Amino acid sequence: VWKVYIQAEDGRGNAGIETKSVKVVAPPVTGTNVALNKPTTASSFQASYGDCPCEPAKATDGRADTRWASDWSDPQWIRVDLGAPTAIRKLQLVWDPAYAKSYEVQVSDDGSTWRTVHSTTTGNGDIDTLDVAATARHVRLHLTARGTGWGYSLHEFGVYS
Repeated sequence: VWKVYIQAEDGRGNAGIETKSVKVVAPPVTGTNVALNKPTTASSFQASYGDCPCEPAKATDGRADTRWASDWSDPQWIRVDLGAPTAIRKLQLVWDPAYAKSYEVQVSDDGSTWRTVHSTTTGNGDIDTLDVAATARHVRLHLTARGTGWGYSLHEFGVYS
């Protein structure tokens, strides 16, 4: 949420101040979020810190007011089991201010052999909407370098068909 302040003066010493809160939301992605409420696991999660517990399932619950948060170390991962091989065309990662500067999107049919379908070393947080062309049962973010001193934190890990 951003708060905007406007101050107007009339040149005679009179002033007025107005404030307005603006909520920034992720742009909609067409298609079906096939990760919604699916089993989600991670290498770690914060059990108690600020608004936590921040379990992995909170990244795939469809709510912008919850989040998954990892331990404060590299590397980490979060993955979702789609339940069956599924065509994937987009991912939307809605980062908390604690984001990944470097990460890979990996997919797997069996949950143990992974292939990379996207990678970056220039992540800047905010919202990443990624084009991905793959069919897989499992989708994993392999997070290798934090953009801050905190752990990794995702409000949403959306996988779209």
